[in-house]
Amino acid sequence: EVASAAGVDVHYIVADVLKLEEEVLQEEAHAVIMEMGILHYFVDLTPLLEGVVARLLRPGGRLILREFHPISTKLISCGRSGKHKVDGNYFDSSLIETRVAYSKYADNDSRGKVQLRKWGLGEVVTAMAKAGLHIVMLKEEPTVKLRDAGIPKTFIIVAEKL
Repeated sequence: EVASAAGVDVHYIVADVLKLEEEVLQEEAHAVIMEMGILHYFVDLTPLLEGVVARLLRPGGRLILREFHPISTKLISCGRSGKHKVDGNYFDSSLIETRVAYSKYADNDSRGKVQLRKWGLGEVVTAMAKAGLHIVMLKEEPTVKLRDAGIPKTFIIVAEKL
């Protein structure tokens, strides 16, 4: 309804992104948007960025990614007191087994388990470049919480298919 009211044609796809049918991957998209908590579900960014995003986008099409900043997800933790502690390893590439975000709404079984990979910012940018995407913008955003002032919480990358 919103797209129609705006006079634009939007095609929404709800699917396993790595199992999209060939007719979908036709270089026709003007934009691919990924937002908040997507990348850590991929243990390898190549199938996502080269195998899907670069194939979905037409030349000049843009990937818009807004994601949690690795400083906040890999390096710094915040205790109940509100004090920050550097207790992570920014360069750690190991997988972490955890429950999926929606598991609190599901039964307690193994289907709610997932392996996560926390990516560094350089790894993300490099994977995009290898996929033939030109970085147009990289913006790091601060958190909105006063106690976390000065710590990046999210980042936005806009990348264009060459």
